[in-house]
Amino acid sequence: MRPALLSVVALMFLLLPFLLLTTSVQKLVGLDLHVPPAASEIPPDPPGTVEDLRVRVQGKSIVVSAKVRKTDVGASAGDVEERIVEVPATAEGLDLAGLQGALRVFKRLDPERAKVLLEPDDAVPGKDVVFLMDAVRADADGELFGEVALGSIAPETAATLETPE
Repeated sequence: MRPALLSVVALMFLLLPFLLLTTSVQKLVGLDLHVPPAASEIPPDPPGTVEDLRVRVQGKSIVVSAKVRKTDVGASAGDVEERIVEVPATAEGLDLAGLQGALRVFKRLDPERAKVLLEPDDAVPGKDVVFLMDAVRADADGELFGEVALGSIAPETAATLETPE
């Protein structure tokens, strides 16, 4: 009886460090992602020149749209104009440099803005979504929009983005 008990205790001493090392909490590498709750919009942004900034991706086509507050003398409070920049696809696929150039224009208009809504189509591969998220966060000139919220394109919007082939 004694040798059997001794072998069980020896086994526990061997298994205990293994179990402690394999079950310890480790921080995994990941992307910081803000997903709005279902059937809700992104919370309102603090006041700035750019009110609503969206990057829509359908296939290899990218459309950047923003609602920019009018700041001229004749504008009344709450007047906004929608600016749309289409970034055509390159031979390699998505034009991430063109996207960053379009976003840099809006960053210059509102340097304090950090939020952007990324709306990829269901057909966009996951690796392209990650590339887009990285491209939206920063470019060679510095930080662009660090807070990326992931959304989906509404069916009525998707129909207007389709390009005839």
